[in-house]
Amino acid sequence: MNLKELGESLGLDEDEYNEMIDLFFESGGADLKKIEAAVAKGDAEQGYAASHSLKGSAGSLGLMAIYEKTILVDDKLRRGNLDGVAEMVVSLRKEYDQLVTATGRPL
Repeated sequence: MNLKELGESLGLDEDEYNEMIDLFFESGGADLKKIEAAVAKGDAEQGYAASHSLKGSAGSLGLMAIYEKTILVDDKLRRGNLDGVAEMVVSLRKEYDQLVTATGRPL
């Protein structure tokens, strides 16, 4: 993953984009934990609020793999449908963790 190129595509220099990524990991990590907890409790409404936030952040930063996975989770939770969401969240977590590792941030 080339953070410099992603940042430039958004009109940001590498340092600015790195700051944004750090904020994403801070808030996005919290959102992902909320999604995982909500799905484990069967609370689609709470999961939807967190997935919607994560989706927006990932999309704004051009993190398309996370964004696309979150769209699927977000859509189901918005409709109150938990069928298959737990597996989707596991896949989302893997994608998120891979991004953390790829950017050299600690898990």
